[in-house]
Amino acid sequence: MDAKITKARLGNYLSYDWIKILVAVVAVVAALCVFFVTVSTKPRDEQEFELYCYTGLYAGSESGRFDEEADKGNIFSYEILTSTFEAFTSFDTYSATAYTARRAAGQGEAMFISSEDYTETDSDGVVHEKNKFTDFMRECMSDEGLETERIKPLYDLPSYMSGCESCLEEVFGSNWKTNDVPDDNAVRSIFLARNTGDKRFRSASRIEEGVALERARFIKLRKDYLVVSDLIARGVYSYMPYTSELGRTYTVSLKIDGLARLNNFVYYWKTNEDGSTVRVADGINFVIFKNGMETSDLRFESISLLSWLYEEFGA
Repeated sequence: MDAKITKARLGNYLSYDWIKILVAVVAVVAALCVFFVTVSTKPRDEQEFELYCYTGLYAGSESGRFDEEADKGNIFSYEILTSTFEAFTSFDTYSATAYTARRAAGQGEAMFISSEDYTETDSDGVVHEKNKFTDFMRECMSDEGLETERIKPLYDLPSYMSGCESCLEEVFGSNWKTNDVPDDNAVRSIFLARNTGDKRFRSASRIEEGVALERARFIKLRKDYLVVSDLIARGVYSYMPYTSELGRTYTVSLKIDGLARLNNFVYYWKTNEDGSTVRVADGINFVIFKNGMETSDLRFESISLLSWLYEEFGA
């Protein structure tokens, strides 16, 4: 039997069976795509960090460094797998709608907001003095003016900081402020409770690598917490209270305009008396969304962000 491959025979084969070859190639590519999607790690909600700015704020000239530094692991721990920074403005219908849709879906971990004063003229021509910080707080208020009122989607920041202290005490002991060596058993227990079933840590060796990463995560969190608590004590960062119509005061916002170069990261336009405009960061605040993460210690990643902001834009 003559089975020699010739140019003529190859041409005849391809002329009749090219469709089969094409289908086979497509099937292989599809199978590979399904395989890689199946084995890849899909971030959980707590492993994504979406940072927003709102109420007339804009992303500054150095805001692109956020993505770069986050990708390098210089801001967050190994557990944050994706991060983004987006600017929305409450004075643009499309942007405001996009922001509302994101928040309705439970997206967004933290946000910059402005406390800038502005005026608004109603349909009768009456000019009203308003404030962007107050507007935002009222948007977040549930049952405003009633006994059941509360600011539902935001963390009370003193309680948030206390929660981080409790987490650090669990890992470093009661002397966590002076002891920088985490308890290995506590680290392992916390890691396994959160990451059992995670595709990144299937084998015994990978689990040990994960425990080492978790140990580094807590060492970094302790360092970042001490930086931020010191900034609050020194007034570089300060709690920005909001008092409701009932006279209740909420501390869900941190005023961070003590950072000398913050306007390079986030800013708004201010008009001077001579009509010129400048980019400023006066009165910019920082809030942290709950999003149902009250039981996850990954909610404290915002503390690392606040520490990084000071390191990069504090002077």
